[in-house]
Amino acid sequence: MEVYERILRKVRGAMWAHHRRLMPERQFQRILGYVYSHKYEYQIRLDSMTCVGTELGGKVEVTTTPSGYVKRVRINPDVEDYSFAQKRTLLLGAYAAACRQGQTIMADAELRIYEQFLRDLKPVVLGIRDNPEFYTVDGVETPLGMLQNRTVPSRTIPHASAYRPQEEWNYRQKELKKWMESSEGLKWIRTARGKEFLRGLPEYLPRGAPGRKKSTGPLDLPVPYMSMDEKALLHRNWEAFLDNKGVAEMMWNQSMVADKMSQDEAARRAGKAWHYPLNKAAITRY
Repeated sequence: MEVYERILRKVRGAMWAHHRRLMPERQFQRILGYVYSHKYEYQIRLDSMTCVGTELGGKVEVTTTPSGYVKRVRINPDVEDYSFAQKRTLLLGAYAAACRQGQTIMADAELRIYEQFLRDLKPVVLGIRDNPEFYTVDGVETPLGMLQNRTVPSRTIPHASAYRPQEEWNYRQKELKKWMESSEGLKWIRTARGKEFLRGLPEYLPRGAPGRKKSTGPLDLPVPYMSMDEKALLHRNWEAFLDNKGVAEMMWNQSMVADKMSQDEAARRAGKAWHYPLNKAAITRY
C-alpha cells in the first residue's frame, strides 16, 4: 500500500506544483480505498486456493496456499530410510516449489491491481501532462534573473498539436458513422454480424430499454482548466485552503527529496559516488 500511496502523493503534489490545483482529499482516499478493497478481495480468493510442490517424482508432496501457509504434507513410506538431512532437504524443496507457484499467482494478482490503479489515475496524469500551457524557457537562470537567448519561449507541446483522448474518440465515432451511412456499411448492417453490432450500441436500442442512452467517451479531466475544490475552499474556509495547500506543497517537496535521496543511494551502491554531491550552485553563486 505504501507504494500506491507514494505514487498518489506524487501526482497530488505535481498537480499543485504545475497547476495550483488541489486534488480533493476524498478522491485521494477513494483511489487508495479501491486498491485496498481489490487487495482484500484477491486475498479472500487466494486463501481458498492451493499450490502443490513435489519432490522425488511425487513421493514428497507439500500443499500450501499461495501465501505459503502449509495445508498438507504427504510423504511416501519409501522415504522412511532416508537420513534426517535428506528428508529435510526434500521437504524444503517441495515447499519451495509450491511457494514459487504461489508467488507467480500473487504477482499476477498484484499486477492486475496495479493496472486498475493506473487506470484510475490516468485522467489526472494526462491532464497534468498533455496541456498546451507547459512551456520551456530557453535561457540561463542567474541570481539576478534570467538571461534569455530568445524572446519567444518554446512550448513543449504546441497549442496546435495539443491532443486529448476525447478528440481521438470523437474522430473514431465520426469515421464509424460515416462508414455506416455509406452503401457498403448499409449492406453490412443487414447481415447477422451487423445486426449484432447494432444491438450493442445504445443509440439503436428501442425507447425505454434499460441501459445507457448514448455512448459517452473516455473520462476527460483537463486538470489545468478544471477547478477542483481550491476556489470553493478559498471562498468559504481559507484556513482549510491553506491547510490543503500546505499538504500539497509538502507532498511535492517530499517526493522530490525522496527521489534525490534514492538516486544518491543508487549512485553510492554502484560506486559512482561516495558522499552526497555538493551543491554547485551554492559554491559558484558568490
